Amino acid sequence: MIDYQRKQLEEAVLGAYLPSNMYRFGGIGTSSPYLEAGVVANDSSCYLLYFDLSMFPNSKPKVYVKEMLYTKAGSPMNSASSQNHTLTSWNGWTQLCHYNDSKWGPDVSLWKVYLKCRLWIEMYRAHLRTGKTMEYYLNHQF
Repeated sequence: MIDYQRKQLEEAVLGAYLPSNMYRFGGIGTSSPYLEAGVVANDSSCYLLYFDLSMFPNSKPKVYVKEMLYTKAGSPMNSASSQNHTLTSWNGWTQLCHYNDSKWGPDVSLWKVYLKCRLWIEMYRAHLRTGKTMEYYLNHQF
């Protein structure tokens, strides 16, 4: 579970890149710590991410978009999908697959997780325009 010292470190990093009104920590010192952070996509669409920090930093945080997202075809993104890089939803929110467990270490910052989720959001917006899966964009980025 995230402690106050790690929270201060994460806040310093996030504060270097995001305006202070774009993120907030909550529940620090409880069994349900979290981070909420806003994302504004390149097309000006806005999303709110919820990072479950109950096992962070020893385990990667679960990250949700605080709404149920839908595919271009209209299907809810509420289950694990390797093509769309989603995991099982919670609380009616789409869970993003952002990090391979084998690549996770306690030194990974929330800023890096935020960046990966930000890229996921851009791929999602592209999916809504084209119908191509997130996997398509991941395989074509290099």
